[in-house]
Amino acid sequence: MTLTLKIAIVGSGNIGEGLGRAWAKKKHDVTFGARDPKGAELVALCAEIGAKASSVVDAVKSADVVAFAMPWGAVDDVLKQVGGLDGKIVIDCTNAVERGPTGMHMTEFPGSSSSEEIQKRIPKAHVVKSFNAQGAENLREPTYGGVKSSNFYCGDDATAKAKVRQLIEDVGFDAVDAGPLKSARLLAPMMLLWITCAQTG
Repeated sequence: MTLTLKIAIVGSGNIGEGLGRAWAKKKHDVTFGARDPKGAELVALCAEIGAKASSVVDAVKSADVVAFAMPWGAVDDVLKQVGGLDGKIVIDCTNAVERGPTGMHMTEFPGSSSSEEIQKRIPKAHVVKSFNAQGAENLREPTYGGVKSSNFYCGDDATAKAKVRQLIEDVGFDAVDAGPLKSARLLAPMMLLWITCAQTG
């Protein structure tokens, strides 16, 4: 059975916008949480797709699912604003990356991952890693030659994972269960692989 979910998307950049478009099309109740919910571009986007915009705190307050689609550097600030997110499903779409003289590389979390570190900070929420290793163009068109693109997800709560699986399929992806949240250690570097392939392809 398809569930209609209340979804807060924190971040309205390319990934946040792409997810919002796809989920609103499937009649989910989508609210963008933004620093400036009255910004012209966001207001226009919401009018176009039938979504809403509000402060981050207000967007998250009534949501069943919260998608972190902001840059990794904003995670601390967002968590300070919204608190523990008790009982909520949190989809971590972020990538903890650093840029240096040798290019882009993952921030290291020995024996852990950025998603697991988020889970430690919000222990009563249900963190699921997904949507971190594709471009916005894949969210607009996830099917190529009649074949659905794969999208991996991982988490520790079975009920949360089932709902995220539905949301992945609502975008149009083939959802691939990668196991517990510790598998985020494997999924996170896939972003760098995707970028490398996109640059050489």
